[in-house]
Amino acid sequence: MATILTAIQWTEILQDDSLTNKLDLDIFQTLYSFEEHMAYASQVGRILGYTGKVPHGILNLEVGRYAKRIAEHYDINFTQRSKQKYKYWDLFFEGWDDGKFFVWQLRPELVEALEATELTADEPLPDEIPASEQEQLFEGAKRTVTVNAYERNSKARQLCINHYGTNCFVCNFDFEKQYGEHGKDFIHVHHLTPLADIGEHYEVDPIADLRPICPNCHAMIHRVEPTLTIEELKTMLKE
Repeated sequence: MATILTAIQWTEILQDDSLTNKLDLDIFQTLYSFEEHMAYASQVGRILGYTGKVPHGILNLEVGRYAKRIAEHYDINFTQRSKQKYKYWDLFFEGWDDGKFFVWQLRPELVEALEATELTADEPLPDEIPASEQEQLFEGAKRTVTVNAYERNSKARQLCINHYGTNCFVCNFDFEKQYGEHGKDFIHVHHLTPLADIGEHYEVDPIADLRPICPNCHAMIHRVEPTLTIEELKTMLKE
């Protein structure tokens, strides 16, 4: 069995720059934003901007390097997969193959340490509905929260904004132009795929599936069920 590090040990590791780098934190923070802190490894890779057939390939390499760095300072027993090969990822995650993709779930001790060190990077917009209320308000709450994890995840949002800018994709409203420095970089992001169309193995691409939308247009899109498309709302603006 793999060594299970305590929350106190993880707290030390997360704050040690010689062990934990930015990519390590990016991986943890992206997973933290998901319901139950779990997602496909490939989803995490896409959110962090990696593409191709194996968007999580660089993450697998970093997880191995990270585990070896930790093992230089802590007494670690890695799970042996085959002769002289190990499951380095299970120092950090519970993991399993769900039939098509591989799932990573942050170990609870690591979750506790991220929260204790305030390194979760989980900063929902002030007007978002809390997850606890979503469960009461929406059917299929788990899928709702999963989508919202992309919409509020700082790295997925930034990838979308880097590509499309911060003007509203519907009405072209520019917060910085209207409010100056106070409005700089402010925008919501909207998920294009209706919840009903999201299957068990759905993977989000922040550039293909997210668009910057101002709060007013975002609210109007979600005011009806099924939600309006961006094109439908643009048509309403022209009428």
